[in-house]
Amino acid sequence: MRCGGSFLLVLGTSVSLAMVPTRAAGAVDLTCASSATLEALVSCIRDHLPGRGSRRFVAPSFMEMSAWRSVAFAMLRGDCGFALPYSLSPLAQNRRFHDAETGRSYCVLMETADWDGDGIFDRGFGAFIVDASAERELSHQVAHPISDTGTETQAVTIFKETRSRTFLLAGAHRDASPGEGGLLGSSASWDAAHNTATMFHATHMEIMAYYGEKPWWAIQWHGMAEDTCERVDVHLSHGVDTPPAAGDKILELRAHLLAREPTWRISVAGSGLCSLDATSNVQGRLLNIAPAGGSFGALAAPPSTRRFVHIEQHAGFRDPDRWVDAVLATWP
Repeated sequence: MRCGGSFLLVLGTSVSLAMVPTRAAGAVDLTCASSATLEALVSCIRDHLPGRGSRRFVAPSFMEMSAWRSVAFAMLRGDCGFALPYSLSPLAQNRRFHDAETGRSYCVLMETADWDGDGIFDRGFGAFIVDASAERELSHQVAHPISDTGTETQAVTIFKETRSRTFLLAGAHRDASPGEGGLLGSSASWDAAHNTATMFHATHMEIMAYYGEKPWWAIQWHGMAEDTCERVDVHLSHGVDTPPAAGDKILELRAHLLAREPTWRISVAGSGLCSLDATSNVQGRLLNIAPAGGSFGALAAPPSTRRFVHIEQHAGFRDPDRWVDAVLATWP
């Protein structure tokens, strides 16, 4: 048991039988068991996520988010493969995953339940992957799977090739239910970058609690439309619209990218070239505010802690192989 965030975390959480739905005939578990690499696993998970207009996302309950955080708590400390709390065990799975390409082992927590047998996850929980032998304290996060095409495999490849600590994948298309208002005016209530009532945000909170005051960075990989920010190819920010100071990590990343990709047009917050500074991103706001107790706090973003790195890219700039060396050089 641990108190200190906005959740009470108990690995052995027990809930009423009435809180767990009953399996229908034909129900299956979508475990992506045949995946041999992390890229194949994440691609498989993406292909089973609730898509645009599906109206399939179900906001997790407080008990489910607490249980999910308790599992993330254990995974971050090197545990894996233990029995899930009762509120999650019918819906998700945690297991060791062996990547056939690298020979390395990871711990995976992912939704698996497909209770109506339609090939789509029922709840929209997403997935969380931990490398217990990580060399870099980086969390690679994908808040907009499917809609930001290719960012899932880009981010998980960079996670793997840079030996980073965690990979976090949202559980549904950002417009899974168009027309339903979300936090801060988002177009859908399960846009994970703009809604705190998701497993994606709960996991982000647990990662923050794990590090406390220790240095780490959350890198969110996003994609922008071709007619957005047409004067740049890539835009970097900390979730605030002020220019980065000398020695800032996003300036280092920009320099290392340009050393390898001199034709890329890369802007940063405050340049006036692109306005996609993620000022309403709830993970960025939480990390920038970092209030005592881990609650969401006020919505007005103060000066950035510089631990949140938000990357917007046009479609032709999402090849992970063109990013890996720059990330390695920025976070040696």
